Amino acid sequence: MEKDRVCFLKECQDAVKVSHDTLYKILQDNKDTEYGRKYNFAQITELEEYKKLPITDYEDYKNAIERMMTGEENVLTAYPIEYFLTSSGSTKQKVIPITRVGLSKGFDVFYNVALPDDEEWEGSKHLHTSMVRTKKEEKVTFLSNAHFWNVRETMPGFFDKFVGETDFMFAEEIGDAWYVKLWLALAEPELRSIYSIYQYDILLFLQYFKEHWNEILRDMESRNIPEKINISPAVKEKLLQRPLPEKEWLEFIRKECEKGFEGIGKRIWKNLAMINGIGGEVFGTQEQMLRYLLGDVSIHYFAYASSEAPIGIAIEEENDSYVCIPQGCFLEFIDIEEEELSVKWMDELEIGKKYEIIVTNYSGFYRYRLQDVAEVTGFYGQSPIIRFAFRRNQAVNIAGEKTNLSMIADAVKECAGYFGKNITEYSVCVDETVMPNRYCFFLEGNYEIFKENYDGFLDAFLCKKNNDYDDLRQLGQVASCVWVHVEDGSHTAWKMKQGMKGHSKPLPFSKEDDYHKFMMERERKVEI
Repeated sequence: MEKDRVCFLKECQDAVKVSHDTLYKILQDNKDTEYGRKYNFAQITELEEYKKLPITDYEDYKNAIERMMTGEENVLTAYPIEYFLTSSGSTKQKVIPITRVGLSKGFDVFYNVALPDDEEWEGSKHLHTSMVRTKKEEKVTFLSNAHFWNVRETMPGFFDKFVGETDFMFAEEIGDAWYVKLWLALAEPELRSIYSIYQYDILLFLQYFKEHWNEILRDMESRNIPEKINISPAVKEKLLQRPLPEKEWLEFIRKECEKGFEGIGKRIWKNLAMINGIGGEVFGTQEQMLRYLLGDVSIHYFAYASSEAPIGIAIEEENDSYVCIPQGCFLEFIDIEEEELSVKWMDELEIGKKYEIIVTNYSGFYRYRLQDVAEVTGFYGQSPIIRFAFRRNQAVNIAGEKTNLSMIADAVKECAGYFGKNITEYSVCVDETVMPNRYCFFLEGNYEIFKENYDGFLDAFLCKKNNDYDDLRQLGQVASCVWVHVEDGSHTAWKMKQGMKGHSKPLPFSKEDDYHKFMMERERKVEI
């Protein structure tokens, strides 16, 4: 692992050359594909020639991917397809091909580069909240599943450090995963860290702990899992066969839970040093609640990736910026402040400016608009250090004001901080039941309802953050936003209704026609 980290940081020192070599290799390896012949990859030896290729989006590849899924080869890429990944985001679902070389060039280095590498850490016990629910043979899956199967093959013994080992990381019919993961965690007094794909998963895990600690401690003490708990017989048998700590340990947990849940993570697991998962400022309110439950535990922001490409790695704790991976893909950047399309190379970027990311990857996407906008916060050697800002195609937009998700996140976070309230989950949609339309915020959490105060604060904050919104409010073209306190579990219920699977990203914005009605039916009717 240390060798991989040293190699990665060395590549960053010469990132411009490494990234250009990556591009030329991709183009040459794919020159005889249908796409490569169409755009004459064989003759591209200079960056300016490459720049003549069209900038693309998913619709440009959709038909080709459908052909590839039937087994047709050499359409977009010459590399063998390992999986087809389904997007689990809040945008329209996509199917993304990924190759073995694509996995190994970027995704495989995440754990080796980002996380501690010492005997004490490797010898400690850690919890991973993830669960691989598909077989390796299933070719249509999620990025996390593809990644974990690849890690299992390329890094033997990697999962031994996690409580439950491979038995509880690769379990197709596990059922109530949070129950199983919490049992494993509570049975390990020396837990050192909690890993996840998204920090949001850890928040859901801790919320489950808060709501179900009494029942699960009872089950552990009696070594009996009630029939009502949805766990497959095979997983139940394995769980009950695992050793449990002394009764005094479980009694200690009970007493700590009875005191309340502020800082419960560190209060129970004294050696808990870090959590690890994708997060950042856009999910600021979730992070506030996460820190409240964790106590004095460091946060590592892990990696910046999408199904299309591995983008960057967080190389230090408590820093939500990512060092771009020079050979994970080839990166270009669109300056979002310039009126005409202005594409930059990594050595042309400016600190403090925001850019949309374009990728050329190892899976058949060329000059592909990722729709992510990132802010450059610095450089490590020649490699840009970036922080995710917002999705370009995700914005609340009634009359052209385009309030992006970063603004929404800031508004909710500031409101929670100002009123001193805990918000566990939130979302926003356009309320078209009134004229003019307005933003409708749905929030979960335990707090007293002073609706008018929250409405006014959010509206004033958005006016301050977005001049276009302020103008439209003054013109009366957008009504004042509203805050709706919904029952706990409302957002999860919506995701289940939509059939959303995979890892539970926060759902900060929805355009679905029935979303407003669905959430309004779950408004809390009494004040806490």
